[in-house]
Amino acid sequence: MNMTEKARRRFTMWIAVAIVGVLAVAGLVAWRFWPAGESDVAVPARVCDNALPRSDVKALLPARGKPFSEWHTGVFNPDEPYVKKVPGTCKVYGGGQSVTIKHGLYSGAGYTMQDVARDAHASGATEITLGEAKGFHNGDTTSLFAACPSEQSDGKTLVEVDVTYRKTTDQAVIRKMASLAADTLRLEARKLWACDGANDLPNGRPLIG
Repeated sequence: MNMTEKARRRFTMWIAVAIVGVLAVAGLVAWRFWPAGESDVAVPARVCDNALPRSDVKALLPARGKPFSEWHTGVFNPDEPYVKKVPGTCKVYGGGQSVTIKHGLYSGAGYTMQDVARDAHASGATEITLGEAKGFHNGDTTSLFAACPSEQSDGKTLVEVDVTYRKTTDQAVIRKMASLAADTLRLEARKLWACDGANDLPNGRPLIG
C-alpha cells in the first residue's frame, strides 16, 4: 500500500469519526430541548365551583396535555351562600380542549317546550330526552330544557342548560355532552331554581336520537 492510499484511508476514517461525532452532539441537543412528556390532565373530584362531579367533564377532555383549570361566573353551586339566584357559566380547560356549561331561565312565552320540539327536529339536530325534559344537539352545543313552574312563575318559565364543546356529529361525544347537561339541569332545576316537579327528572343518562 503506497503513502497516497494510506493518507486517503486515514482521511476517510477521520471523516467517518467526525460524522459520528456530529450526529451524537445533534442527538444530545435534540434530547435536551425536546418537550417533556405530557402530564395527566388531573381533573379534580368536583368541578365548576364544586357543583358537578368530574366524570362527565373528564370524559370530554383529553387524558394528557395542558393542566386542568376552570373559571365560573354567576351562581353555579346552589349550596354556596349566594345573595341572589342568577344564571351561571362555567368553563373548564384541559389537554388543549375546553368545555363551557351555562344555565339560566327563559321567562314568559318567548321560548316554549313546543319551540324546543321544533328545534329538536330541525335539519342537523339530534333530539335529546330526559323524562319530561327535552333538548337537542346541533353544531357544537347540546341544549336541554325543562318546564320550571313555581309559586312565583306563570308556568311558562323554562330552565335551560347549554354545553358547548366542539362541532361534532359523533353520537358518542354527543352522549357525553348530553350527560353533562343532564347533571347540570337536575342540579339547578332542583336546588337553585326550585322548579316544581324537578325531583321527577330521572337520574342517569338522557336518551339520544
